[in-house]
Amino acid sequence: MPGWTQADLDAYHERLKLAWPPGEKDQSPAVPPPPKPRKPRRKLEEQVQRQIIDLLEAHNWFVLQTNKFCGRAFLSQGAIKPGMPDLQARHILNPRADALDGEYTHSWLILWIEVKAPGGECSDKQKVWHQLARTRGETILVAESVEEVARAIGVTL
Repeated sequence: MPGWTQADLDAYHERLKLAWPPGEKDQSPAVPPPPKPRKPRRKLEEQVQRQIIDLLEAHNWFVLQTNKFCGRAFLSQGAIKPGMPDLQARHILNPRADALDGEYTHSWLILWIEVKAPGGECSDKQKVWHQLARTRGETILVAESVEEVARAIGVTL
């Protein structure tokens, strides 16, 4: 790195616990191991989720992908809870605008969707979240295919 002395580099690598110079036998290798390949099940789940989102958006549903925000920052702020379903879908029922003050009031139909690859099961945290949401009167759907969601919203494919 420009402007760094050899002592700076040695101290930096010592803090990172990397082998320095690279290739020393008594320490870990300087190059991190390659990332593990993604499981085929995860890829299939992502494809099913994309199909579900496309279906919902084609029928005027607003879809929020909660699983896209699963980082420590979101968890620590309480925006995302462990076990929360992958998708929240909202559909406006009876939209109307108040003619006097221009404010909009809507009734929403909200559907939580946990997307699973065929044969996939919910984790214990997901089961707890789903049960708590159902006690609040929310609708939770665990879907393995786009057809299940289509039946749930009353659409024929």
